[in-house]
Amino acid sequence: MLVQEPNDLRFQVHPQAKFDVRAAVLLVHAGQLLATVNSASGIALVPGGAVKFGETAAEAAAEAAAREIHEELKLNVVPQLVGIVESFWQQPERTYQQLIMVHRVTLTDAQKAGLVWQEGLEGEWLPFAKAARVLQPRSLAQFLTSGDAIRHLVDHHTE
Repeated sequence: MLVQEPNDLRFQVHPQAKFDVRAAVLLVHAGQLLATVNSASGIALVPGGAVKFGETAAEAAAEAAAREIHEELKLNVVPQLVGIVESFWQQPERTYQQLIMVHRVTLTDAQKAGLVWQEGLEGEWLPFAKAARVLQPRSLAQFLTSGDAIRHLVDHHTE
């Protein structure tokens, strides 16, 4: 569920179209990704949330990502920006477009053991192969392993 907080970069373009800027964090450990999986749909989502107005482009991504991870998991990390995804999808009564600033953090054993989920949230560790099949948007799976360059992808959800 999307929650609109003060200064979130989320815009109702018109009644049937919404645009937002989001920071997403891929938390990885030993070939697995931490995600929340919807039991009804099987879709997996990674921690993250809206970038706020006033957070600068380069800083916003890392600042928003770190803030969201602290809010959702009580974990203090410095996420690395690995890419940007332009994500487009359709629901029965609305079209969505997101600009996602994708970050990755490789957790230590101690960090993994110390995760504390925000009340109402729960996650599971998915092997990379499974995450690639259920992650939404799917293109996020292309950032699970290290790369030298920041990449830009466009994802038109077809499922």
